Amino acid sequence: MATFSALYDDALHTELGTNDTSVLFTSARRKHAINEGLRQFADLTECLIRQSTIGTTNGTQEFNLNATAVLPGGDYLRVASQGPVYQVSDSNGLQQTLAGPDFPQVSIPFLDNAETGWRSTQTGIPSGWYLRSSGGALFFGLNQTVGLSTSSTETAQIILPYVANPSSMTADTSVPYTVAGLIREDLRPYHQALVHYAAHDLEKLRKDPEASDRQLQKFQGYVQRYLDQQRPKGSRTVRVAVPYFKNARRGGRDRGGPLAPWWYR
Repeated sequence: MATFSALYDDALHTELGTNDTSVLFTSARRKHAINEGLRQFADLTECLIRQSTIGTTNGTQEFNLNATAVLPGGDYLRVASQGPVYQVSDSNGLQQTLAGPDFPQVSIPFLDNAETGWRSTQTGIPSGWYLRSSGGALFFGLNQTVGLSTSSTETAQIILPYVANPSSMTADTSVPYTVAGLIREDLRPYHQALVHYAAHDLEKLRKDPEASDRQLQKFQGYVQRYLDQQRPKGSRTVRVAVPYFKNARRGGRDRGGPLAPWWYR
């Protein structure tokens, strides 16, 4: 298992071809470069996903993802590719779950054109979500204001998986991708990627773009290797992007409906 000191010291010695830690490749620069590799790998691979549960009440529609009251970790980067889930429960337990094509991402211009009054008059169980930025805030919004039945004690929540920004390593004994004391053992084979990214960054100080590019290619190779390993195993079937027959049976929407997924617009 690679520790922080092993990565910025011996491992970088090998890639840079020098044990200099005080002149050009100072320890501070080495540590910064390793931590930048840590963040870049997590961003490109979505290897560090956190899941947060956001409670919704009547009259709510938007939630600031940069507010620690909504996402306590304060480490939000973006919504994960697996997508959010909306769940409704009552005193008898879980009643309804919306996810995937039943809870697609939409844009505000699309809603303005397709759902007149979505900002104020429509209430109920939402069937889509959007993102809206405003200054320093980034809002996760629903296509209609939450409206729950009070007679059946309904409650609702958003389950939001998001790509998290990993905390920088500071102690020499730190291990990459450790969260709340738990080490991501499955990421051990990819620790060397951080070294290659750091070497790519530090080679710029030697004004050697070819060496920098070689190290970046090695880093990208680890990224691709991780992504390849995450693909579903076994045989796969081809499915249409829009479940037309399923929508027709339940009187739902299809590509031309009010909540066509954002990639059709």
